[in-house]
Amino acid sequence: MQRTYDIDDPDWKWPENLPVRDVKVYLHPSYMAMSHDYSCPVCRENHAILDGSNGVMGPCWSCQEKNWKIIQVDKRSWWEKLWS
Repeated sequence: MQRTYDIDDPDWKWPENLPVRDVKVYLHPSYMAMSHDYSCPVCRENHAILDGSNGVMGPCWSCQEKNWKIIQVDKRSWWEKLWS
């Protein structure tokens, strides 16, 4: 579950070197089953779904039914795309 904190202290400073949270992935020795503690990046209420084609944790089934997706955006100009 994601926790959001309100900061009421006017002298509060942003933390430096905030650590990245580890995701725990449990993989069966047969590689046929796994479990994890990563929350859905959209709703933060359900477990994320691992996309087997690229290894990215995506939205839960409920959010996918609402057409939420994780995509990679190509920021190159049309000219760069044409000549690559």
